[in-house]
Amino acid sequence: MSTTELPTTGRFVWYELVTEDKNKALDFYRALFGWNVHEEDMGEMGTYPMVGVGETWLAGLVSPRQEGIPAHWIAYVTVPDVDAAARKTEELGGKVHVPPTDIPNVGRFTAISDPQGATILPFKFASQNPPEMEGPPPAGFFCWNELLTSDPEAGGKFYQEIFGWSLTSADLGEMGTYYMFQRGQKEEAGAMKMPPQAEAPPHWLPYISVDDVDASVQKCQELGGMVYCQPTNIPNVGRFAVMADPLGATFAVFKGPTT
Repeated sequence: MSTTELPTTGRFVWYELVTEDKNKALDFYRALFGWNVHEEDMGEMGTYPMVGVGETWLAGLVSPRQEGIPAHWIAYVTVPDVDAAARKTEELGGKVHVPPTDIPNVGRFTAISDPQGATILPFKFASQNPPEMEGPPPAGFFCWNELLTSDPEAGGKFYQEIFGWSLTSADLGEMGTYYMFQRGQKEEAGAMKMPPQAEAPPHWLPYISVDDVDASVQKCQELGGMVYCQPTNIPNVGRFAVMADPLGATFAVFKGPTT
């Protein structure tokens, strides 16, 4: 199945960094990933800082909707009907945090959390979906998404209903079972049980492609970030590390296997 034949539902298409200090966050991510920054005029909504590689914009930055919300990354995932996704969320025991809302000339979204508490944003473009990238994402692009949760099987069933994904699993021995969400024949995201040492609620973890995982970890520390998982090899898959920016938003970096 080529990318042009993939289902349009269940595709990760945009990311947002929720943070109280957007300028400090922008300085960190520009230095770490070389991202460009663009201030989009949203009219009455004010300006919307966006980051990306070249002229390809990948994510935006927003302030928390209320005080006390820790910094975090959140992803937008396509659905054919945002209102139906919100209703289905409540039917399945999840929560709707932001009701279906229009973004003028952009699309419609809702903010939901699954029954275990991980948050994500079902989204529908106002026009047709943008084309998909062929091949592995280059450095600086988001390349994977992983659900870390208290109950991967329950979470898997929830997201199958919301995004139409199919679910497979693999035994990773001491690491436990790894679940894979598929959109058609494409592996769209993963899920696993939260590591015992992780002191965090269930959440979606975005991965960003880099040329050198170890150098990215060192740079992150120099910039005031934190490292939660040191560079680690996944046999036949690649190398990754998990970090957080100086404001606490968690993300991972990844480099595929060299040939």
